[in-house]
Amino acid sequence: MKFLFICLLIGCITLPLSAQAQDTVTTASGLKYTIIKKGKGRKAEQGEFILAHYTGTLTDGTEFDSSRKRGQFFVFQLGKKQVIKGWDEGFALLHVGDRAVFIIPPELGYGDRGAGSDIGPGATLIFDVELVDIKSATLGSVLTEEFEKNGRDHAVTTFKKLKAEKYGDLYVNEDDMNRLGYSLLQKNKIDDAIAAFQMYVETFPDSFNAYDSLGEAYKAAGNKELSIKNYEYSLKLNPENENAVIMLKELRQ
Repeated sequence: MKFLFICLLIGCITLPLSAQAQDTVTTASGLKYTIIKKGKGRKAEQGEFILAHYTGTLTDGTEFDSSRKRGQFFVFQLGKKQVIKGWDEGFALLHVGDRAVFIIPPELGYGDRGAGSDIGPGATLIFDVELVDIKSATLGSVLTEEFEKNGRDHAVTTFKKLKAEKYGDLYVNEDDMNRLGYSLLQKNKIDDAIAAFQMYVETFPDSFNAYDSLGEAYKAAGNKELSIKNYEYSLKLNPENENAVIMLKELRQ
């Protein structure tokens, strides 16, 4: 399953925004935000990792994504362009525990290009977000640094050590691990991507998406046998995984 860095981060809410109009702030960039619940924590600093919940809809009220429904926080590094501009700006304004509404104009979202089939060109995006926690590091960020500075073998050794220590105080998250693998795949570091997705599978052995991603990495490497094996297991874990069905049909042809 292809991982699109912020294609999962798009949406809107059906909260009564008109009732909050007097509290809505518009920034110089055009971002509008309303604090609907105030937290007691601190603000995040650039480079720290945000643990967030969100529900997204379009301006017509159509919901197309929600971390709450998935039951998993979305994690990203603030100020590193891992998310749309409106998110980087908006979350920098929040404290831990804040719940807010972001109204994000196209120029801070996906502009004239849109995103996928759900977000059309020039779409205004609205998010019901909550800054749940802040972390200085995640398992994915530590491993990313190991791959970049010390290479694959050292990254694998570090992973095994951290796993034996139950990852210490690092935050461990599927999106984070998947992002690591795809960042390597996009750089054409196929063997590194395979190693990263293998770590993902080890960390989340019951995740159909982990095996789907590993299957894609093996496909990129030209290893049809292992690609089919991982897609088949992904489909076994989730019979509704359409991507695995499509990939298996293609590989078997």
